[in-house]
Amino acid sequence: MSRAGDHIPDNGSKNDKNELLLGVKYEAARLGGAGEGTVAAIEEQARGEIGPAWESDEGFVAGRNAVRAEHGLDRLGGVADPASAPAQKPWRERVRRLFGG
Repeated sequence: MSRAGDHIPDNGSKNDKNELLLGVKYEAARLGGAGEGTVAAIEEQARGEIGPAWESDEGFVAGRNAVRAEHGLDRLGGVADPASAPAQKPWRERVRRLFGG
């Protein structure tokens, strides 16, 4: 079974981890329905910490893809990961039944 953490590269650099965490934060806010102001604030933080190419930064995209994999969504900028999507579906269905989502 594939886990979201399997999609996260670990080069050991503090910057890599910060970019990755910003990607996670950004995608979680987008998927979680955070307001436009919240998402814009995260974009501004990413722009300041990563630079003008923040949207295509490898670590940032890896963080976003980790969140997407947790929710069984297609990866950004590449081919879908068929191994993770089916494995996540039963878990999501249980959560929906428990919480009425």
